[in-house]
Amino acid sequence: ELFDLATKEMLSGLENEKLDVVVSVGQPHATRGLVWTPLARSRWQLAVQRNHPLARRQRITPAEVAGEPLLVFCQRDYPEYWEIITGWLRQQRLRPRIAGENDGVDSLMAGVESGLGVALVTIRTAERLPKRVRLKALSSAPDPLCIAAGYRADRADDKPLAVFVEELRKAAAAAG
Repeated sequence: ELFDLATKEMLSGLENEKLDVVVSVGQPHATRGLVWTPLARSRWQLAVQRNHPLARRQRITPAEVAGEPLLVFCQRDYPEYWEIITGWLRQQRLRPRIAGENDGVDSLMAGVESGLGVALVTIRTAERLPKRVRLKALSSAPDPLCIAAGYRADRADDKPLAVFVEELRKAAAAAG
């Protein structure tokens, strides 16, 4: 069975053995008795409405990102996203102007498309872009986003689980 869960729910499901494996951003809480297998890495870009002044630019600076209303995934469900984005801006000594939190890619892109703000997304989001949204390169971007499969360390010898994780890795590699 497949479930769409927030990070806390996934980690809890692993801990209480209700889930066998999770696919998550990064390798959260690697010290909590979990094994993480990286599946894919994806570069960050800025999503802007096609008529936005930044849409004509080749590369966008972190200061320009911080100067725009920023649409983000909701902090409660996507804490890793928040850590990556706010940490990246803090490294640049910048503060984001959060204009709205969204519960998924579709609502985030709808906000960008309607001109409510800009959003930092990974290049893999390109396949879900509305026609009126453009992805722009960043002059200095956060480290590429890592998508990883995680499972309990005490299940490391579980052959069916190992086969499933390997199939996830192959599927991610084939998707590019």
